[in-house]
Amino acid sequence: MRMLAHGTPARIDDRWADGPAPDADELAQLVYLSNLIGREPRLVQPGGGNTSIKVGDSLLVKGSGTDLRTVGGEGFTRLSLSALTALRTAERMLDVDMMRFMARAMLTDGPAPSVETPLHSLLPHRVIAHTHDVATMSLTNVSDAVAERLVAELFAGEIVYVSYVRPGFPLARAVSGVVDRLPREAIGLALAHHGLVVWGENPRECYTRLLRTVNAIEDYLAAKRRSRAVPGAVPAPIPPADVRRRVAELVLPVVRGVLGSKNRVILHFDDADDVLTALANQRLPALVRRGMATPEHILRAGPLPTWLDLDPSAPAGEMAAAVRSQLGGQRKEYEDYHARHASEGNPPLDDWAKVVLAPGLGMITASRDKRGAVTANLCYRAVLETMANAEAIDAFQFLSEADVFEFEHWPLERRKVDEQDEKERASLLLPRHVAVVIGAGSGIGRAAARRFAEEGAHVVVADLDRSSADAVAAEIRAAYPARAIGVELDVRDDESLARLIRQTVFEFGGLDCLFYTAGQAPRFAGMTEIRREDLQHQLDVHYIGAVLAIGGAASVMRCQQLGGSIVASVSKAAMVPGRDAAAYGGSKAALLQAMRVAAVELGNDGIRVNAINADQIETPLFLRFVKERAAMRGVSIEHQLEAYRRRNVMGVSLIPAETVADLAALLASARFRYTTGDIITIDGGLPEAFPR
Repeated sequence: MRMLAHGTPARIDDRWADGPAPDADELAQLVYLSNLIGREPRLVQPGGGNTSIKVGDSLLVKGSGTDLRTVGGEGFTRLSLSALTALRTAERMLDVDMMRFMARAMLTDGPAPSVETPLHSLLPHRVIAHTHDVATMSLTNVSDAVAERLVAELFAGEIVYVSYVRPGFPLARAVSGVVDRLPREAIGLALAHHGLVVWGENPRECYTRLLRTVNAIEDYLAAKRRSRAVPGAVPAPIPPADVRRRVAELVLPVVRGVLGSKNRVILHFDDADDVLTALANQRLPALVRRGMATPEHILRAGPLPTWLDLDPSAPAGEMAAAVRSQLGGQRKEYEDYHARHASEGNPPLDDWAKVVLAPGLGMITASRDKRGAVTANLCYRAVLETMANAEAIDAFQFLSEADVFEFEHWPLERRKVDEQDEKERASLLLPRHVAVVIGAGSGIGRAAARRFAEEGAHVVVADLDRSSADAVAAEIRAAYPARAIGVELDVRDDESLARLIRQTVFEFGGLDCLFYTAGQAPRFAGMTEIRREDLQHQLDVHYIGAVLAIGGAASVMRCQQLGGSIVASVSKAAMVPGRDAAAYGGSKAALLQAMRVAAVELGNDGIRVNAINADQIETPLFLRFVKERAAMRGVSIEHQLEAYRRRNVMGVSLIPAETVADLAALLASARFRYTTGDIITIDGGLPEAFPR
């Protein structure tokens, strides 16, 4: 979502175009309306907002956990309106009782009813849309008196102002109390600190009214911002881009380490010009202390952002210490806030900080996954714009601290988070981890990249072949959106390796696991025929590139102070001498020795280094190896494969690449948290390669 330039109107265009006709299937019309709203970031942030339609005795309302951008017919819950009428006379209802009541009112299987369902059921209108649009948030995040007056002046009874009550049953009950007093011309409600509700007889009319309302507010805000400059001192200077990126490369892993000290997080970094300009306003530190823009933002972006004042000229060590100190101090402030409102025995939340603002650097957002971190970014961009608009109207203000605490700890929402955390811990090896797989375009690397993703990791798919890396990353994203990127990498090039580490940090905030499985096809040559270039080619890929990659990854892991895991495939060649394989085997043996050294050096940082001795793995590289060996011996490929099968004690031929991927994921996980400097074999049992 872009920030607005001072005084620039941001009218939303009508995009209904060739949408369903008024006499088309009601659910199809509702889906179309929902998707239009969800894809307009000025109306809702990802996952926010909801819609409904009443058809006969049925209420179809967007279900819990669905997204307006992508929701289809199956994403709507169908409930009995007659069963829901009991809500009209209920004076009080606990959250758990409300959810049970709504579950009993469901007519078919589907997603759980949203906590906003009572609001939709109690309003007597056919089609309802609820948005968290920037315009309405700007108009209602001021004092009640100012907001109510402005709504009345702008809409003359078409939109009615409702003071804040907590979403869920309390909001529905409050709205139910004003329904009979609404003016006949009313088309919607402006909810204090909670967005806009608009209704109509059909989805098209509801959409038209929604846009008319929001655009009227947008025009008003643009005029106010033109006529009244938002107060602020001279903006702070913004460092050059190269300085910002250098600082960010250091700061992001430190932030990730602090925020993820109990439960890892994934970061999103935003240093766009509009964000940097907003952060340069010297009044902003005081403004951001006033809170968010809606309760929804508390869930997605936290109760308050944290703030970092950094000196870009400071040495790296001093800057890292400053980040840890400042975040530590703000964690203490959060604990004090928690203590003021929490009952005894209720500990502070782990996900206390989701937005970090660093003037001159940018905005850092944190969540359990990349999508959540991006959502937190979009939400806080909306908050920043809401603040600027509200200050142009009057003075930005949000909920009381007690109301914020109540919503932050709302059992219905916290239960979702806690249940998801428990599910991750119980079922995934690598939840919230960031894994870099080098050589991931095919074979073992491709299988490992997919396996890491299946176990909860965000994956950087690195390969010399850019198209292969992108293809594997796309496969992963199809199953796990936003959890993989493809990177072109030449391990023989120092700058290429540095770019890989830098891109990983900027994309996900840090690094937890490196799996190195880059391979160079062997050059078979006897000792009297081997050339320097043969040795160098193998060393560049299997030894030098690997050691430099390990060093780059370990540097990030040290900054995070979260430990980490480094795994590399060294193959049988590191253990067993083979004819004409001095170049290949020597480079693999050198890598194994370097990994043992790394295990010694990095153990005190909690970084584990382990090797996999894999042989006879069905990969393009091994099949090429088999073909060349068969040609050298003057036998068929089948005969060569049979020779390999006979030499291992289990009598196995080609071994699936997925078996190596399984082991790599295990070694990267907490299951092997006390194992380092080890080598584990996958070869069917080759006696001469047994580690000794």
